[in-house]
Amino acid sequence: MNGLKGKRAIITGAGGAIGRASALRFTREGAAVGLMDIRSAQLSETAALVRDIGGTAIEVSCDVRREDEVVAAVRDVAAGLGGLDIVFANAGIMPHSDESVLDADFEQWRIIIDVNLFGIASLAKYATPFIAGVGGGAIVTMGSFLAVLGCSYPQDGYAASKGAIASLTRSLAVQLGPKKIRVNGLAPGPILTPHVEGFFPDEEARQRRLARVPLGRFGTVDDAAALAAFLASDDAAWLTGQMITLDGGISVNYL
Repeated sequence: MNGLKGKRAIITGAGGAIGRASALRFTREGAAVGLMDIRSAQLSETAALVRDIGGTAIEVSCDVRREDEVVAAVRDVAAGLGGLDIVFANAGIMPHSDESVLDADFEQWRIIIDVNLFGIASLAKYATPFIAGVGGGAIVTMGSFLAVLGCSYPQDGYAASKGAIASLTRSLAVQLGPKKIRVNGLAPGPILTPHVEGFFPDEEARQRRLARVPLGRFGTVDDAAALAAFLASDDAAWLTGQMITLDGGISVNYL
């Protein structure tokens, strides 16, 4: 696989499960990666795994809620890699305690929106000049199928942030198309990570959710990484403004 050969990419949330799988997928497809995360130890582990398979990794500790840190991190990655072609704005949070708006802790909402929405917005703002400067490239956002579906087990702060990301993705695609920058996003359903496992308090709850999946399994981090790599690659050269639902068919399953 070399769909990203010669590309230089930022991946945020690189210390997490999807971020790490994406860093390895991008590397295997030929990209050099700038890895960003607030969790320094996990970030270093991902960078070491990338180097173990012969890849180039720059690691930058960054809190995407802090605009000044995003500015510095983007600048440092672009300088270290000799340019910037791709951003995968993957960093996000999904607290187990986020439930219905009727019981909302709006301070928690502000944190969710700061990370999930403003983190992507600031990354796009400060990465765009670098991507435009090399003649164009791609921005990939991290959404959720909860942007288009309601849920009997609500995560309203998270869902609201992801709905905003879907709208932002479409708007950026229109604005940045003339700069030869494509903007698309993933809208995953349940990707089975240790964090997502925490939403299944017992086997009954797990099976109740699994029964909604026509393909008969939950998603994997490799499923998400593969879609992110495709959207970032030149194979998606005429695709922009799209949120691609990656959910095993949940969103088309009425009963």
